Amino acid sequence: MSKPNPSPSANEMTQEQVEQQLNQLVSEIRLLEQYNNEISQKIQSASAEYSDMRSAIQSIDGLAQNANGDFLIPIGGGLLLPASNLSPKKLILSVGAGVAIEKDLDSAKTFLQAREKEYDAGLNTLDQQRREISSRLDAGRNLLRQMTGQS
Repeated sequence: MSKPNPSPSANEMTQEQVEQQLNQLVSEIRLLEQYNNEISQKIQSASAEYSDMRSAIQSIDGLAQNANGDFLIPIGGGLLLPASNLSPKKLILSVGAGVAIEKDLDSAKTFLQAREKEYDAGLNTLDQQRREISSRLDAGRNLLRQMTGQS
């Protein structure tokens, strides 16, 4: 008659549990790092849009103050179109989904300012999420160091 396999000792079970916890913690850290990177990319994109909004508002202010001056109008690809003695009364404003509407200068500025506030609120929310995730990442990394005996 053969003896049954002895059950693993309490020490071995603990080692298996520790390894399982380490694997789970490493997976959580990787997931949080990925999410943190995604949020950072969203912040960069939204910051660029916010800056674009600010530039557009400043340009509208410049047009209103100096309509008879000389201008360089960007047309893409690093090209600028020289223009002078502009006195625009209306602007064409892209509102998304391929739709553009005509607005007077004040209405266009008001629209852009409202958009600017939305981007500002969105950036604040994203930044808060990034801070929370960074905090969770730090806590996870510290726990991983403790569990592996690293300092």
